[in-house]
Amino acid sequence: MRWLLFISRLALLCNICFLICIVIQRTHDFIGIETINSYIISLGWFVSPFLNLFATISWVVGLLLKKQTLPIWLAVTNAIFLLLQFFVHFII
Repeated sequence: MRWLLFISRLALLCNICFLICIVIQRTHDFIGIETINSYIISLGWFVSPFLNLFATISWVVGLLLKKQTLPIWLAVTNAIFLLLQFFVHFII
């Protein structure tokens, strides 16, 4: 399950980009460099929900099969971000 650790860490980085996207959306564009801004927006807004969903489902399946090697703080953080992403994308 080493791949799950990698996917979960990558999902955490994309979730951080998602938070930056929300801050950019609510305030002015504070980054200034369009290339970095486009990377953050594409990773945070488009890649993050799908990668996070895959990581969370894989974590739950691993938990049910009792093959869990993922740190609990990482799994819980990704699950909280997934709930936040569902709220932002579908409710707001």
